[in-house]
Amino acid sequence: MLAGIGLWMAFLANLALAQLGADDYFFQCRSLYNRGDLSSAKATCELALTANPQHLPSLELLTRIHLDDKRIADAEQSLEQLKGVTDPESATVRLLQGRLLLLRGRAADALATLPNNRDPEAHLYRGKALEILGRYEEAYDAYRRADSLPEGRLGAGRMAQRLGQPSEGVFLLGDGPRESLLKGELLWSAGRLEEASAVLERTLPRFSRLDDEYTDALKVLTAVEYGRGNLEQGGAYLSLLSQQTSLPSRALGHLWPWLVVFVAYLALILIGESRIEPMRTVELDSQFRLGPGTVHGWLILSLLIAGLLTAAIGYFLYGNWLAAFTPVQAETVRPMFYLLLGGVALLITYLRIGLANLHLGARQNWIEGVWAGVVLLVVMGLYGLVREPLGLGEFPNIYITFLGIALMEPVLRGAADFSLRDRYRELSSYMLPLLSGLTIPGPTLLLVATAVFLGWLRRRTGGTLAGMVAWVVVGLILTLVAELPFMRTLL
Repeated sequence: MLAGIGLWMAFLANLALAQLGADDYFFQCRSLYNRGDLSSAKATCELALTANPQHLPSLELLTRIHLDDKRIADAEQSLEQLKGVTDPESATVRLLQGRLLLLRGRAADALATLPNNRDPEAHLYRGKALEILGRYEEAYDAYRRADSLPEGRLGAGRMAQRLGQPSEGVFLLGDGPRESLLKGELLWSAGRLEEASAVLERTLPRFSRLDDEYTDALKVLTAVEYGRGNLEQGGAYLSLLSQQTSLPSRALGHLWPWLVVFVAYLALILIGESRIEPMRTVELDSQFRLGPGTVHGWLILSLLIAGLLTAAIGYFLYGNWLAAFTPVQAETVRPMFYLLLGGVALLITYLRIGLANLHLGARQNWIEGVWAGVVLLVVMGLYGLVREPLGLGEFPNIYITFLGIALMEPVLRGAADFSLRDRYRELSSYMLPLLSGLTIPGPTLLLVATAVFLGWLRRRTGGTLAGMVAWVVVGLILTLVAELPFMRTLL
């Protein structure tokens, strides 16, 4: 009896479903989509299109679902169907077409396709296209026109940070979990660490431990507390962060170029030491000698002094010991590190071995540094093309950064080159570029590549002056062009 009733109810349910029209399925699809259940929404929209293959609202919504899921091929297919039943130049079709072009990485084409109307969603995706193109000021304006959407407010806050206006971005954000997370990051960037800590502590419980935002909040909280000098609380958040992600793996992901160069350099030292005759290690003569160990010691000491002074500057300016690693603040503080590093290393070397052993060369060699600076820019441009896909480091594009690196030239290609060549002979030609990458924190592989060229330039001119001028030229040119949209995306 019960089995018969169950079969009868199942029959009635199937009959009711069979009688649903495209509009009924569409309303269910829209409800599921608004709840974020994209998989069920997709299946329901497909049922609507089975009932009516030309049902316009279902085709539009299905295309949106494919775009949200980043299913490019499916989105293209449903978009073509949509164009067959409505005006291909309608605002909705152009919006969906622009979104598809963005997914394909064609930001410029997307910008030309997106409708230029008052629709907040159109402004949102125009902002995304402009951001990709490096036109941050225009992107900021577009996102602000989409401030009725959470994504628009997040984009505006992100652009405020990129443009060095984090405090302004704070006032653009709402109280949603993701917006509160970004608000904490902006307060951190603005040097308002106590406020950032309070906002992030309230925001953290609003995320599940499975959410990426939970991990992001822990990262910022860890940096905030350590930046404030609160080691105990920073350690507590670091412990929680270690439960969310593998810290050694993350560190390796950032440091692998430096570690590869370090292992190669160490291997060359071992090979070089194995070739030295035992009696040479105790040989006495009247010639000036500078051991590699001494140079290594000077470089390490320079790094320590520059690092401590930079941390102190960051705390003095922003109340943040980690200002050199904090967005916005790093644009001011990190270039100071490079200037201090070059200045301290050059001062130590000059005081210990004198001007003559810095091997500056003839004064007229400065002219060689002009064209050499252009070559360095080309190398940096090529590096910029592969930097982001490989997750490699970058330089702050501020003049004093390159002035500091210029001051390192007499130390590296002067004193260090003399020292390594004196002890390791022909191996020094391979060792010096690696030492350059190890000594100067930043884009290790770029520094190794430029050091190869600068080593050739030093041999060509017989001195380090041309290399110093080359880095100064790089700094001057980048100061003039770094804010161009193309250079923003490249560097």
